[in-house]
Amino acid sequence: MSALAIPRHNVILMLYIVLVIPPLLLPSCPATAQETITIATGEYIPWTSQEAPQGGFVNHVIQEAFKRQDIDVRFEYFLWARSYELARQGMFQAASYWVCSEDRQKDFICSDPLVEEKTVFFHSKSKVITQWDTLEDLRGYRIGATIGYTYTKEFWAAANSGMLNVGAVPEDEQNFNMLLMDRLDLCLMGQVAGLTLLRKKFPKYAADLITYHPKPLVTATLHLLFPKANSDSKRLVRQFNMGLKQVWDEGLYRAYTDDLMAGKYDPPTP
Repeated sequence: MSALAIPRHNVILMLYIVLVIPPLLLPSCPATAQETITIATGEYIPWTSQEAPQGGFVNHVIQEAFKRQDIDVRFEYFLWARSYELARQGMFQAASYWVCSEDRQKDFICSDPLVEEKTVFFHSKSKVITQWDTLEDLRGYRIGATIGYTYTKEFWAAANSGMLNVGAVPEDEQNFNMLLMDRLDLCLMGQVAGLTLLRKKFPKYAADLITYHPKPLVTATLHLLFPKANSDSKRLVRQFNMGLKQVWDEGLYRAYTDDLMAGKYDPPTP
């Protein structure tokens, strides 16, 4: 045997050390890095709320849709007008959740519809509200609205012209308080959200004093808005729409809707 010859078992040992051990010493890495985005939103129980389970129905659907595209979501809550403006400036990846109006399409790309909602006039049961067909029929009523909400162009035009007596406040709860104090005759809010707010934020005896007119001012679809100021928005809205379709295809949207109707997105009672 040559003096330089190496025994066969030593060769196998060295190959094991070179080929096998180093990978074992390397830190494990995930196959793909998961992206995280931040969405501006507001308080509108049971649809969106930092107090509600899963952030409310809408924000839960948004989370699950993005989850199916390997994207994590964080929500930050503001008054509605501010959440919209911050997103419009590109300071957030999206705004949850809004009517996709022509004006908003100037600054945002709209997702596929998230939910359909009826906006109705709430009023005291002690006040008789006659059947109305046009906004002109509502002359003489003191109407409460919320700053930043869309309603309809016709409604805001009637308010701004003085045809309708409309006062706007930052939060829906204020309008219900003024309704109970007889400082308003009507206030506008989504039917489901309004009933939830009354149930969760007001004593039962007070909530029982309020009802709503069955004729809606408007029935609209609401969407996740992606600011055109962000270069990633086209990609993100495409991924979100794909994830939303998966949520529907898996039957989760129907299950979440059943939970919504059962009150499972209501904030916990203090």
